[in-house]
Amino acid sequence: MDIDAVLASVAESLHEERVRAGLTLEQLADRAELSIAHLSRLESGDRQPSIAALITLSRALGVPVSTLLGEGRGGPPLAVYTDTEPVHLANGLAVSARSGFPGSSTLEVLRIVIDVDRVPPPMARHRGEEWIYVVSGKLRLEYGDEAHVVHAGSSVHFDADRDHRLGAEGGTTEVLVVAADAPADRGSRALFPSSTHHH
Repeated sequence: MDIDAVLASVAESLHEERVRAGLTLEQLADRAELSIAHLSRLESGDRQPSIAALITLSRALGVPVSTLLGEGRGGPPLAVYTDTEPVHLANGLAVSARSGFPGSSTLEVLRIVIDVDRVPPPMARHRGEEWIYVVSGKLRLEYGDEAHVVHAGSSVHFDADRDHRLGAEGGTTEVLVVAADAPADRGSRALFPSSTHHH
């Protein structure tokens, strides 16, 4: 699927879910803490959504990220994901959903392949926590003003309400990202254990 088709699919799903939720553009922008102009460009397909924006919007709408990626809403409250899931290309990432059943909204799992030549995007942040497992390659995680290199077979867990950015170190990198929602009133705190190795 080419990038224009992906943008159109995400834009259409985002618009449909906003209308289904009975929200105006302004109301959803407020809930997701995005500018109205940015949300409007996402809905019109003029801008690629970041992973953080997809997670934030899915939570604001009460739907899984997979729904915003144009995958089905129906079925029982159980979902099985295989290696045949659609892959969506955005911002130097190949993303496929690995979670989401009808009614789920607090936990998101994404399989992400990061191109080594990815142009670093702006730092991201969203409410909740992230746990990332490196399947292959080496992940470069910028967290606040620190950079961490996480090797295949290792994982990292952190407060996603702090600036962070993913990149590939030395070659294409594949990761599983688990993002869990948190109460809006939770204070931010780093979840890097003191034993984390900095490579």
